[in-house]
Amino acid sequence: MTGHERSVLVLYGSETGNAQDIAEELGRLCQRLHFKSHVEELDAVELSVLLQHQLVIFIISTTGQGDMPHNSLLFWKKLLRKKLPPNCLSRLKYSCFGLGDSTYLKFNWAARKLVRRLDQLGATTFVDICEADEQFPDGIDGSFVRWADDLRKHLLEHYPPPSGLEPIPDDTMLPARWSLGPALADLSEKVQVVDLSPLRLSDTNGTLTAPNLPPPGLLPIPAGWTATLTKNERLTPTEHWQDVRLASFDVPAHQSGGKIQCVPGDCLTLYPKNFPHDVQKLIDLMDWNNIADQPLNLSACESLPRNLYAPACCTLRDLLLNNIDITAIPRRSFLKNMSYFSTDEYHRERLLEFTMTEYIDEYFDYATRSRRSIIEVLDEFTSVKIPAERLLDVFPLIRGRDFSIANGGISANHPSNNDTTNVELLVAMVKYRTILRKPREGLCSRYLASLLPGSTLRVSYKPVLSPIHGTANSQRPLIAMATGTGVAPVRCLIHERLTHPSPAPMIIFFGNRNRAADYFFEDEWRTLSEVAAKKNTQLLVFTAFSRDQREKIYVQDLVRREAPRLEKLIPKRAIFAVCGGSSKMADSCKRAVFDPFVESGDEAARKEMLEAITWWQEIW
Repeated sequence: MTGHERSVLVLYGSETGNAQDIAEELGRLCQRLHFKSHVEELDAVELSVLLQHQLVIFIISTTGQGDMPHNSLLFWKKLLRKKLPPNCLSRLKYSCFGLGDSTYLKFNWAARKLVRRLDQLGATTFVDICEADEQFPDGIDGSFVRWADDLRKHLLEHYPPPSGLEPIPDDTMLPARWSLGPALADLSEKVQVVDLSPLRLSDTNGTLTAPNLPPPGLLPIPAGWTATLTKNERLTPTEHWQDVRLASFDVPAHQSGGKIQCVPGDCLTLYPKNFPHDVQKLIDLMDWNNIADQPLNLSACESLPRNLYAPACCTLRDLLLNNIDITAIPRRSFLKNMSYFSTDEYHRERLLEFTMTEYIDEYFDYATRSRRSIIEVLDEFTSVKIPAERLLDVFPLIRGRDFSIANGGISANHPSNNDTTNVELLVAMVKYRTILRKPREGLCSRYLASLLPGSTLRVSYKPVLSPIHGTANSQRPLIAMATGTGVAPVRCLIHERLTHPSPAPMIIFFGNRNRAADYFFEDEWRTLSEVAAKKNTQLLVFTAFSRDQREKIYVQDLVRREAPRLEKLIPKRAIFAVCGGSSKMADSCKRAVFDPFVESGDEAARKEMLEAITWWQEIW
């Protein structure tokens, strides 16, 4: 038996965390089949590591315009090196699960590019590759459950466990990957009565927190920036159903001299925190009051999750306030973990049902469609008491939320000085109702709404992967189609284009519900049109406000109406930017552009012309 036998390496490229969650679930599946499983992000491994394992599974999402996720760019660069011999990976047996969205023109391109390159270097697949589609009726989850079942059967048939060993049953709990045990070990004899007044809650720096507000301390985010909130202005009327904010941040340069240089498509990443009363509710539910405020030394732990942004010295309450996502929709793996800690047989069986392939629809109805939160599920299954040492192994971490930067170029509202960059974000406060009585609120929305001007927080900066700005692109016509806060990156792009001499014509199609409440930057578009005219070019803005008349009008209706105008621009290698919160809208816009153009001339020639355009899409 060689050193790498019965060893599976699961590598993920993840932008929002979905691919990482799937990778960790696969790691546990392989553990149950008695493989040594290792789960890591792509950028954390060298190519030579691929050959040190019997099997390698890649889980990769496609981001942007067919791009690799940010945490796989270094790996991809290594894989593309020209000096790599053609058969250097001939001993590699792999499979790949791709996460994609078929409303994008470059569907699952990251997975396809990865597979093509691995094949070029001599690697071979051991089980069929899967391209999951967000648009499937049961989404990515449904595809993954079925593919994972096939993978398990294949592994059992072709790589059976060593003689005498049976697969570890699903109802048997696996050892913790990350345990707080060493950090909690000294607390058993230090139990004290804790004052639960919210005024006594402290952040990681020991400062007092106002009642029911997240702690103000700065998270230790590697390569992060300290930003100061200078404006948190509501743009929609107070009586309007939706609260949309223009949040403005001043981001000073690093001491090393580095400064954020914003370009269209870049994102600022915010890291939300939990509210004290939610944290206290979880502490009560789990019976953690005796240890919640005792000091922990995380450096005593053998290993910690890669994206845990916490100081070595903290408390359990600090971790819950700053790092643990207790309001997330529970994944099936979380519900399975809950089942191990239930003392009620009915609760246990019910939780396990949600994790089974045949009950995927029930899980969707219970968790996804109703948007139940982790804390609500724990409040419903009261027999579940998760030990504190399992906190990092069972609960998801709070992930940063990416927001497209909305300002740039000639914006004069907040000029940047030599040491500070001003960044504006257009943020819709997520608040809605489902079949559950309590209104749903987004964690980051709620956090941002609680911040007052002058607040400081740590942020990350994420550069665009497929840029559509710059001198050359400014000479190509721009047709932007945006709904709601999707207008943010469009605004940034228009500002940038107007810094160039004589940019090509620009057309914006903007859609929302009501002109009086939802027409973001209305006055600014008029000013920018005047600036464009002085540069001997044109900026046209067409609006569709669906609720302002009996017959609903959407952006795609305006695009189809203006087809003759667009027909003249497409042969000039136009850039189309589609931004907003609906894949259905993006797909309708694509048809509104492509169908009339192809139908009005030689079909083959016109399809060839469409291949020369740039279709840049950001849907969230």
